[in-house]
Amino acid sequence: MKAKFVLITLLFTFLSCNKSKIHDDFDSSFDNNRWDATDVRVFEFENTQSEAVCDLKLHFGHISGFQFKEVPLEVEITSPDGKSEVLPVAMKLIDESGKDIGDCTGDICDVFQTIKTFQNLEKGKYEVSVKSKFAGPYLPNVLGVGIVVEKQK
Repeated sequence: MKAKFVLITLLFTFLSCNKSKIHDDFDSSFDNNRWDATDVRVFEFENTQSEAVCDLKLHFGHISGFQFKEVPLEVEITSPDGKSEVLPVAMKLIDESGKDIGDCTGDICDVFQTIKTFQNLEKGKYEVSVKSKFAGPYLPNVLGVGIVVEKQK
C-alpha cells in the first residue's frame, strides 16, 4: 500500500512539472518588508540549450492594499556574450478601480509582468539585476522579487 502511495505521488509530481519554465527564482529576504534604495537583487541562470521565443517575467510580491499603483524598477540583463541591457520597468500593481492586479491570497499578492521577450534565448549564463528606483530611502511592504524565464506557448 505504501509503495502504491509513493508511486502515485511521484507520478503526480512529474506530471505537474511545467516544461515551459526554464528558470524560476524568488528572493524574499527583505528586512522588515523594506527594499532599501541601495539594495540590488541579482539572479543568475544558465540556459543549457538554445531556445526559441522566451519571456523574461518579473515577479513582485507585496502586502495587499499596497499604497502605490506602480513601482519604478530598473532591470539590467547581462547575456552570455557579456553585453548588458538596462530596462526601466513600471511594475503595475493596482488597476484603475483600485484593485490589486496580482494573485492575492490573504494579505499576500504576487504580480508577474513580462519585461522582455527573447526572440532566441541563446545558450549560456545570464545575470539579471533588479533595483528599486523608488524616490524614498526604501520601498515599503515588499515581500520579495524574482524572475521567471519561460518558453512562449
